Amino acid sequence: MKLCYIGPAGRTEALQKFLSSGVALESRTTEGGPKSIESMWEEYLSIPGTMELAVQLEKEGFDAIIPGCVGDPGIDGIRELVTIPVIGPGATSMQVAAGLGHSFSVLTILDSVIRPTEHLAHTAGVASKLASVRSIGIPVLELNDDLERTFDHLVTTARQAIEQDRAEVLVIGCGTLSFRSEELQEAVGVPVVNPLRAALRMAELLVSSGLSHSKISYPTPPKLAAAQMELVNS
Repeated sequence: MKLCYIGPAGRTEALQKFLSSGVALESRTTEGGPKSIESMWEEYLSIPGTMELAVQLEKEGFDAIIPGCVGDPGIDGIRELVTIPVIGPGATSMQVAAGLGHSFSVLTILDSVIRPTEHLAHTAGVASKLASVRSIGIPVLELNDDLERTFDHLVTTARQAIEQDRAEVLVIGCGTLSFRSEELQEAVGVPVVNPLRAALRMAELLVSSGLSHSKISYPTPPKLAAAQMELVNS
């Protein structure tokens, strides 16, 4: 089994540890996208490159694709272009959290992504269990500048979600922050879902089960389907 993670370079070794033995993981980055995603504008800027890369990855023989942004930008469109599973870390981690308790909160980076995250919960079908989305107030590119400060903000925000919003499970709403999940779980005493780990494991599950997304839900775009038919008949 061969999976591909689309995201920042340098994470392959850490992500590989989340997978079963015999599952190979490669990481790829896209060209021309934003350096970080902290708004819907930046989400949309990231989509064309991810779509183009996803098509290439299927041709190369990858069994599943995991885009690294927890906002899941462009997932529906990408699924229309390929037949292999495309797993969004955001929706997947929320669905996992919804099964671990009666309510969950998402801890994200900035207030600018709170409403998009709430919308994603609706899309994922788990909005009724979403207690809150809270931000720690630190931009993506500054998260690793002071690791102690970042974690302090994360713990404070997590405790607010638990004590004030009655969250019983937490989801890390950022790929960079996801690597603090186990540490945070130990600090606050409730389950904390790592979105990248959840997405990788879900990809492994689907591939090993012979499953992918329904082409009734995500049909090949008609113009592309017609062009493909012309190539077959030529």
